Amino acid sequence: MLADAQEITAQLTDAQLVQINSLYQQPASSSALKALTQQLNLHTDTRGQFMQQRHLAVLKKPLQSQGRFIFSPIQGLVWQQLKPFSSLMVLKDQQLIQQNSQGKVQYLSAAASGNPIAQQLPRLLQAIMAGDINALSTDFALFMPSENTGSVWQLGLQAKDPQVHASMGNITLSGDTHIRTLIMTSQQANISDYTYIQFTDTEQGPLRDSELALFSLNSELAQ
Repeated sequence: MLADAQEITAQLTDAQLVQINSLYQQPASSSALKALTQQLNLHTDTRGQFMQQRHLAVLKKPLQSQGRFIFSPIQGLVWQQLKPFSSLMVLKDQQLIQQNSQGKVQYLSAAASGNPIAQQLPRLLQAIMAGDINALSTDFALFMPSENTGSVWQLGLQAKDPQVHASMGNITLSGDTHIRTLIMTSQQANISDYTYIQFTDTEQGPLRDSELALFSLNSELAQ
């Protein structure tokens, strides 16, 4: 059951956004990345819920959506939006499969698109969910504070490809043994414009039959 959106709504302060931007002045050391790799525990089937907010300076309230995610190192990633309308996205084998609220399915091959953003998106999302630091470092410069606080960590990603960076901006992850938040600041000139994703109710364990069916976009089980 989805958590109440109002319970997990987050509005970052200007000070917090400035602190996030300052993170990108601190390149991650090899020792810090090694410690983070050992701390993360995402190399098994994982499921949970997400709340996403798109904050824009021109809007009084953020655009908000909720749903669930399923990650499998073998199957790929399911991103199922349930509110305000249903949609389903599946990433596997460098292929993006989308199903809209009317049930229409679209298949996109990242390799055939010729778009560097489309090519990096499947790798990025799966590497983030897997906590695969080596894979992330292939396409992104990594940033971390010189000292993380206790078991809580923060990691900044900045795309090496200028076109991808211009589109995605900086991606800031934080968490403990799991990823808890993802913040995308797309316009450094206006730090009040950002996307915030919070992950909740994260748990691990073998995928159920209904979850496996989502990777094949079974229309009845995907509703």
